[in-house]
Amino acid sequence: GYLCQPVVMRELALPAEEIRKQTPFYSADEVRRIITVAPQPYRTMFAIAAMTGLRVGEVVALQKDDLDFANRLIHVRRSAWYGRVQTLKSKSSRADVVMAEALLTLLGEYLATWTANPEGFLFLNRNGRPYAANKVVEYGLWPVLDKLKLPRGGMHAFRHAHASLLLD
Repeated sequence: GYLCQPVVMRELALPAEEIRKQTPFYSADEVRRIITVAPQPYRTMFAIAAMTGLRVGEVVALQKDDLDFANRLIHVRRSAWYGRVQTLKSKSSRADVVMAEALLTLLGEYLATWTANPEGFLFLNRNGRPYAANKVVEYGLWPVLDKLKLPRGGMHAFRHAHASLLLD
C-alpha cells in the first residue's frame, strides 16, 4: 500500500548549511569574577561547575557523602532534574572527579555554614528539594552576570570553560 516516487537527485533542493553560533564559555578571569561576586550557595555551585566540568544536574544533586576530602575526590553518583533526583545522563558520567586545592578550600568554607538535612544534599531550595537548573541560572547566575556586565549565558558555559582551560 505504499506509493514510492522515484527520486531524482539533481532535482532535490537541500537546505543551505547553517552557520552555527560559537558555544558560549567563560574565560578564567570571568569565572574568577563570577565566583567572587556570587552569593552562597551559588558561589559554591559555580566553583564546582567550573573546576570540575560537572553538569548542572550533577552539581545540584551532590550530597555531603560525595565529597572525599581525604582523597580530594568528588564522587558523581546522581543527577537532579527540576528538583527530582535521577540517574546520571550516561554510564560514563558515574565517576570520581579530582578536587583542585582552591575547590577543597571553598567547599570547606561552605560546609562550615551548611545546614545538614536528612538526605545530606549540599544544595536545597526553600522547598527542601535540589535546585532546578533553570532557577540556578535565573536567580543565581544572571544577576551576577548582569552585575559584572557580562553577556548572559547558562551553567553549561562553565563546563565549556573547564574543557577550554584544561586544553589551554
